[in-house]
Amino acid sequence: MDRQKVTKPGRANRVLAIVALFAAWLLAGCAGAPAMRTLEPGGEVAASSALAPGDVVEVRFSYTPDLNITQTVRPDGKITLELIGEVHVQGLTPVEVEEKLRQLYEVELKEPEVVVLLRSQHARRVYVGGEVNNPGLIDMPARMTLLEAIMRARGANPASAGLANVLVIRDKDGKRLVGSVDLRPSLGLKEPKPGEAFQPFYLQPGDVVYVPETRIVRIDRWIDQHINKIIPATGLVITTTTGTTGIGHSTAP
Repeated sequence: MDRQKVTKPGRANRVLAIVALFAAWLLAGCAGAPAMRTLEPGGEVAASSALAPGDVVEVRFSYTPDLNITQTVRPDGKITLELIGEVHVQGLTPVEVEEKLRQLYEVELKEPEVVVLLRSQHARRVYVGGEVNNPGLIDMPARMTLLEAIMRARGANPASAGLANVLVIRDKDGKRLVGSVDLRPSLGLKEPKPGEAFQPFYLQPGDVVYVPETRIVRIDRWIDQHINKIIPATGLVITTTTGTTGIGHSTAP
């Protein structure tokens, strides 16, 4: 009996040391991680009439109908036309594509009169996941902000959502870009910096939005999974309160 009373606290002390080390590591978070490339909040606006990959367009030539063609905008945002080859049309309206084609065909045709018709639009959606109440695909027939997409996912979970670093993943020109957006100023949860006005972050079709957990929620779950559930015999109890980790012994029999 006396031996058990001496060795039990010794084991608990070793566990306390391990917990302290892991808690310090978790609280450090991503302090040493490289900064992610932030996408421009106001520079890329998805308008409802702008072309996107998967859209089907018909190109008609008034005086050279043999050049008429129907094309699907490729994943790289381009279509291919006779005489001039590949043309980047993603993000342009049909009227803007018409003007671009007239300029490109000026050296090939005497009368480069061209009409661009949008025959069908590929389903435009974004995916919202993470700490939202209804994760999944969100339709975006018109331009949409990051905050609007989260609201359409029935909002972020107030108890666990880390709104300081909402991630937006976007494929552009064959590259995958990842941006981190702080939504707290737009919700009145943080004062904007002096002289800095909050700009809405507009999404593009195909964007992936991920609302992460707060750091303290991750710590709580880690402690519950890796500490409390594997050392019940020691009587050790780990609790967290508002970001502070407390360690103590249970008085229960």
